[in-house]
Amino acid sequence: MKQRIRNSILWLLGLLFSQLQAQDTIMLQPVEVTADKIGVEVLKPLVARKLDTLVLQSKSTSSLSDLLIQHSPVFIKTYGPGGVSTASFRGTTASHTLVLWNGFQLNAPTLGQVDFSTIPVFLADDVSLNWGSGTSNNSGGLGGSVNIDNTHHFGDGFLLDLKQTYGSFNTLGSFVTVGNYGKKFSFRVKAYRNSSDNDFEYENLATIPHQTMKQRNADFVDYGVMPEVSLLLGKSIITVSSWNQWNNRNLPPIMPNVFNINMEEWTSDNFSRNFVSFKTFWETGSLQLKSAAFAENQRYFLLTRNPVTDDTVTFINSANRALILHQIANLEQHLYKTWILKAKLQWDHEQVRSNNYAGVKRRNLASAYAALDGEPFDCAKLSLTARYDFTDGKPMGLFPTATFSYQLPFYKAVSFTLGYSHNYRNPSLNDLYWYPGGNPDLLPENGRTVDLAVKYGLQKGAFKLDLRSGGYFSNVKNWIQWMPTAYRFWVPENVAKVYARGIENHIDAAFVKENWKITLSGNYVFTVTTDESEKAFAQGTNGKQLIYIPRHHANAFLNTQWKTWNLSYTFEYTGRRSTSYAEDQFFAYDLPYYTLHHIAIGKRINKFRIELRCNNILDTEYQNVIWRAMPGRSFEVMGCYRY
Repeated sequence: MKQRIRNSILWLLGLLFSQLQAQDTIMLQPVEVTADKIGVEVLKPLVARKLDTLVLQSKSTSSLSDLLIQHSPVFIKTYGPGGVSTASFRGTTASHTLVLWNGFQLNAPTLGQVDFSTIPVFLADDVSLNWGSGTSNNSGGLGGSVNIDNTHHFGDGFLLDLKQTYGSFNTLGSFVTVGNYGKKFSFRVKAYRNSSDNDFEYENLATIPHQTMKQRNADFVDYGVMPEVSLLLGKSIITVSSWNQWNNRNLPPIMPNVFNINMEEWTSDNFSRNFVSFKTFWETGSLQLKSAAFAENQRYFLLTRNPVTDDTVTFINSANRALILHQIANLEQHLYKTWILKAKLQWDHEQVRSNNYAGVKRRNLASAYAALDGEPFDCAKLSLTARYDFTDGKPMGLFPTATFSYQLPFYKAVSFTLGYSHNYRNPSLNDLYWYPGGNPDLLPENGRTVDLAVKYGLQKGAFKLDLRSGGYFSNVKNWIQWMPTAYRFWVPENVAKVYARGIENHIDAAFVKENWKITLSGNYVFTVTTDESEKAFAQGTNGKQLIYIPRHHANAFLNTQWKTWNLSYTFEYTGRRSTSYAEDQFFAYDLPYYTLHHIAIGKRINKFRIELRCNNILDTEYQNVIWRAMPGRSFEVMGCYRY
């Protein structure tokens, strides 16, 4: 039998060979197969977005505030280079934007907010945004959260990355990364220094007639170092990281005060943020234990004197020392089919010694969180979460969220997400204990949000497109506002009832073919945020947009790569903003809209890369904050070497 089978196979091969010999050439008609590549990605809820690696690389020598201004839907209120920069997410205030570094909260316990100008993009490996139900595992993010993460690397060998920048106003930046990624043990050290005289010329609109002046007392220097060590032990990873930074900044006078030369104003901040993480994996899940200790020092100094008598008019020497401890346990367990259980236990301790408080203030926060994610049926994803919090042993209540995502089965290019979230924010320690004016009877702010988003994704040949559009509605009760009193100081009260609603649009497009790569990304946000409390009705301010929140905000980024060359263009648009509810306050009531344009061209030569940038190429005069000067046209050159 075996011999017969062998003979049959040989006979068939011989027949096929003879047929091929009879035809000298077989002509095959070319066939091009094309299809729309849709639905290839795992269905993900539209409550988060990770910023593109190309964007992070292009802004690696900038601050996080510059990155978010140009590449996110978040509105940044900035006092200028070297000045404070805070975020307004979905029409809320800076205190409602939660900032996390590898899962640890960075919001200062004193102010409850973060200065984004002091966070260099260089120290981050990933930056992502969450909003709505995507912020469910932490309290405080009533508007949204910004996540800064560092990633593990093993097996990549030696690393040396050098960046040097020099630009207008004697702006100088040096950035270095050195490390070695072994198979079991890896380490990396990042260090940087950034400084500027920041003495640009501007048009002073507070003088009559307007005068061209040079900004003074605005120089700054920031520097920091971040060592990281990771150890791979079987199915476990141990990580130790330390973020250490020093910021020294002189603060320029506002436009109406430029002639007051008897004035000194500056800030000096430093911190050391340290954590250790242990994460172990098994076949169906993982457990991570993290512990962190943050030591932060902040100092603000202001001295003004009478120009005639030299007597002291104003003297402020504010000093804060904070110690924050974090303990986090994260569990992830795959259950049945697509269902995953996630759980988190967290304990935080805040301790602040300030000359603005009476004695040392302490606060203990505890949280238990659980989430169930899975696919109830084809083309659908459901996420249910619940968090129960305690503040100094007092229960804050149960905070649930629900997120449902669905992909059209007959047209998988389209998907949508419907979400509901309930969250809260504790008053900051300044709100509670500032002297004079602190109000220890303040209630937490309580917010609920409903949002709907639709996504269209398409990939056809060398072209890829991602369009997202969504709307949201949120209300925040017990909104904290500082109100003036008859005693010439301000007191925070739970007086506002704020409604925020709006529309968010985002586009990502890419064309990649042979030596060409063209990418386009952009955001447009329409926001309406109003106070509808009884007090607002009594004062006639209901229905008016909250101050410093633009109704319209947009940006776009176009990058073209051809072989070793790249050319990029960035566009910013910020709409009109009110600075007061009183329309009779002369032109200070209103800040007009402005548009900015930036361009950069670069070239890679082996392991070297050089790039020339021009910011605000049209030399636009504008103000982001009333009476704060902003730079006109400026230039910067960057050189980079990577081994």
